[in-house]
Amino acid sequence: MRAPDALIGLRVVAKPAALDAVAAPDGRPKTWTMLRIAPDDAIVTGTATLTVDDPFAIVEPEYAFVHWRLTTAEFDGIKRHIEWPLPAPGVLGQGLIAGVAAKVVIASDHVLLIVSASLADELMDRLW
Repeated sequence: MRAPDALIGLRVVAKPAALDAVAAPDGRPKTWTMLRIAPDDAIVTGTATLTVDDPFAIVEPEYAFVHWRLTTAEFDGIKRHIEWPLPAPGVLGQGLIAGVAAKVVIASDHVLLIVSASLADELMDRLW
């Protein structure tokens, strides 16, 4: 299996209501994706800046995760390693995959498999 790509984005920690209302600067159309890890914690990809209405928000570049963009056929071979209900399309799902903490986002034509960079080799060894 190919090596993963870096997941480039921002880590945003803020009040849940502030995360719900995150906006791109200058009122630009939404071209980014928010991966909600917890009610007050998210990774935002597709933008280098965000406006967060929380004076205590933390917005920093995220370097800790990598991902694979899998075809649906490739993901079909991984499903047997997942013992938790798969998320609805576009929603972040989190749990153990082959015993390794990982995340998935299912789209109509692909699946993002996301894992901490420090666990990527372990996940690759267990899946492929």
